[in-house]
Amino acid sequence: MAGGAEKHLEMLISNLDYSCFRVDVVQLGEGDLGNKDTIGGARIYHLPLGRLLSPSGIKRAFEIYRIMRAGAYDCVISIFESSDLISVAFARIAGVRALISNRRDTGFKNSPRLKAIYRRINSCFDVIIAVSDAVRESLMKQGVANTRIHVIWNAVDEMRFRDLDAARVRAERSIPGDATVLGLIANLKPVKDHATAIEAVAALHHRGKPVHLLLAGDGPLRSELETLVSNRGLNSFVHFLGMREDVVSVLAAMDIFVLSSLTEGMSNAMLEAMAAGKPIVASAVGGNLEVVQQGIQGFLVPPKDVTAFTDALDKLVDSKTLRERMGDAARQRVREKFSVSAMVNSYAKVIHDVIGVRP
Repeated sequence: MAGGAEKHLEMLISNLDYSCFRVDVVQLGEGDLGNKDTIGGARIYHLPLGRLLSPSGIKRAFEIYRIMRAGAYDCVISIFESSDLISVAFARIAGVRALISNRRDTGFKNSPRLKAIYRRINSCFDVIIAVSDAVRESLMKQGVANTRIHVIWNAVDEMRFRDLDAARVRAERSIPGDATVLGLIANLKPVKDHATAIEAVAALHHRGKPVHLLLAGDGPLRSELETLVSNRGLNSFVHFLGMREDVVSVLAAMDIFVLSSLTEGMSNAMLEAMAAGKPIVASAVGGNLEVVQQGIQGFLVPPKDVTAFTDALDKLVDSKTLRERMGDAARQRVREKFSVSAMVNSYAKVIHDVIGVRP
């Protein structure tokens, strides 16, 4: 189950017009794009970086510099901290004409040291792409001029979520066909605040509504969350699915999608849930406020507010009609505002503008 940024990148490079672009991708992580040599028309270099400030990390950085110099690129787009730093350090001297940084969160995880570094290097980028207005606002607070920020929303391929099979994952977990199933797709990390979703499920059970919760993803909090589930007597109702490649099947098994994050840039998982026709209950933070219209595609509630999450979920658990109406509105919202073509065309325009070439 690749992360949201990796899914976004793969969608972008799979749909670019290769009569206009030549694209190479340098993957710094461990296998997030698989072991493919090409995706769409793009060539993939697999160069796991590790720690940037280590002998192996520095060696990798110079390998990337040599790729930049040999590639004679007009533009480099960097995603995440290490690639931003490498881009600023090497791209200009390698002859790259334009630098674009892609920012996918509000900087919540940046240490004071990294924040200080970004204050110095933000001016090195010709353009910074933000995935939501919330991210744009965080960049402006860091001193980036609004004129240098372009908001390009994430996209989702709605066609992937047609003709869903709701039975397979339910059968795998012995969930009755008539049970109401909630679902959350996110790595088990503190910022995703799975505990609030679990506590809301416990509260629903106290109200006599024995819902199930699917948790797709893995991470450092798994043991702690499993203990919480056990302490609440929910072992038969909260299902830890681990990392899944069949996200479409997991979404199909849900009746309601939950996202209890403390902050979000723009959640790909939520967009996919909406494309699958699922109503949303999410924390009212970051890009969530730009995706879900309150009371239309779902409900937005204050983060860490178990009672508010429980009450919002309760309304949907009680009414299949409401779930269907909001799910239909969610699918329509994705179709109108978060299409792949709109996202790809926006990237193409920014790239052409920044290098001064008209398509």
